[in-house]
Amino acid sequence: MDSIVQLQPQLTQQIAQAVVEQRVSHAYLLLGENQLQTQQLGLWFAQALFCQQPAAGFPCGQCDHCRRITQRDFPDIVCLKTDKASLGVDEVRQAKLSLEQTGVEADHRLLLINSGAKLTPAAANSLLKFLEEPAGAVTTILEAPSTTTILPTILSRVQILTLTAAVDSNWQQQLQAQGYTAPDLKIIAQAHLENELGQDLTAVDFQKIRDLVQNWFQLLEEHPWTAFLEVGAKVKGSLENRQQQTIFLGLLEANFSRQIRQVADDGANLLVVRRLTESFLEARKYWQANVSLENSLEQLALQAVEIVKGSSL
Repeated sequence: MDSIVQLQPQLTQQIAQAVVEQRVSHAYLLLGENQLQTQQLGLWFAQALFCQQPAAGFPCGQCDHCRRITQRDFPDIVCLKTDKASLGVDEVRQAKLSLEQTGVEADHRLLLINSGAKLTPAAANSLLKFLEEPAGAVTTILEAPSTTTILPTILSRVQILTLTAAVDSNWQQQLQAQGYTAPDLKIIAQAHLENELGQDLTAVDFQKIRDLVQNWFQLLEEHPWTAFLEVGAKVKGSLENRQQQTIFLGLLEANFSRQIRQVADDGANLLVVRRLTESFLEARKYWQANVSLENSLEQLALQAVEIVKGSSL
């Protein structure tokens, strides 16, 4: 198996440089759909912070600290992870109490949250208070598949590191031969739609859906009532089957995720985008429960009307 340094060379170099220059932020969010890679990067980051024999910021992987971190047996790291459906406020509070203790092996400590997407609202708010007022020299690392699963107030207080999705070269060549452009392949990978492209979906079909999403997303943010009207007038008739609807919703989610990252430092706009994203996720659940796409998107647009109106008051 390739090491995380081979799989994510740019991110590991960025982290190593921050360690060398002593400018590690107080909190990070590692974003990646590949949960295994995200967890590997989180452990590698932890090793970089505590390694006894680093080389240009890269952990050696062999010292006592590195080996114990790999074994999840290092006292200055508090790890929050659950196999349950959610990560509750009690677990976060217990972690905060543990972090109030002084370091055992080092003069700083690390909170590593593998299940960032599972935080309940109460747990997320408890974590937010900790990020605002950390207990001494503590670095926090959250892991999540998407920014849409994290509170906007938390997003505004973390540095976001996005893992690069691996691209199958054979798959890429096949799609390019069918007329897909390099930018389209990047969009498909970012939206994790590789398994949704069947032989019956041409490159032209995909590009039409892509443009439809971009135009409708812009309307939703700026003129949501027009977006409501466009659902029946244009969107509904442009998507011929459930496969195309799946691609439409996948690209729409990618737009929301990208927009959240772009406004992460803008509190007012971040709140609006977050509320729109929550409405989108609710609309997608309706569609997954076999509510028609038309009704699901119209409900989203109507909620967007109220959200945008409220933000302008």
